[in-house]
Amino acid sequence: MVKQSKPLTGATPRNKGKGKRFLDNDAALDLAAAIADAQEGKSLNKVEKHRQVQAVHPRVDQKSKPSSSKLKLKQTKARLVAQRTQVRKEKTKRRKQHSEDKAANGETGSGSATEIPKTVARKSVSFA
Repeated sequence: MVKQSKPLTGATPRNKGKGKRFLDNDAALDLAAAIADAQEGKSLNKVEKHRQVQAVHPRVDQKSKPSSSKLKLKQTKARLVAQRTQVRKEKTKRRKQHSEDKAANGETGSGSATEIPKTVARKSVSFA
């Protein structure tokens, strides 16, 4: 083992004359005030930019007035729904009229007797 001539702990000759340097209370307060002023300036600058953007583009209240294209779309959808309901009503009316005509002619059942029921043979598929 090698012996060390200098102790590991304690002051070294290099740092012997220099001690810890503490700031006085006024210097620390001045530094904190300078940092706070810089931060405040940055935040005020951002707020001013935001205000300028709002002045250029005034906000329009969307809920007060819907756009004309959305209004047209809504009207078109309502018209299509009305058309569909009208077609359904006409179909049911025709179906009822047709069944009443059959009853008046003496026909019974849903179809004629000569009609052949449709059956489709399904193919079975197996996977190996």
